[in-house]
Amino acid sequence: MNEIVRSADWVLCRERGPGVPEGIYGAECMSCEARSPLFDDDELPVAVWSIQHTAEFPEHTLFLARTERHWRVVPRPHEDTQGPQPPDAGGVLGPAFVGLMCLLTTLAGFLPALTN
Repeated sequence: MNEIVRSADWVLCRERGPGVPEGIYGAECMSCEARSPLFDDDELPVAVWSIQHTAEFPEHTLFLARTERHWRVVPRPHEDTQGPQPPDAGGVLGPAFVGLMCLLTTLAGFLPALTN
């Protein structure tokens, strides 16, 4: 299991398997409301769409690129099957830290760096 975030009772992991794309790509023009179609596992059609949009509207040169992935939350495996576990951080900071990490992980997936 490729874990993203693990909490007390649940594990967030990327969904993999038949029919599940590694990534779903799209772009949105930052000058208007135009959006590209979404494409599974291929960024190239989104790049072509962005260039064609700029060719049609030369002042539209900035795009928000998106990459989406499927995630699944599953029950955390029992500790006796995984061996010794690190001590629990306990208190309020444990759940707050997990929530913050979920938020940051989500934002990182939706706001990829724009390159020239």
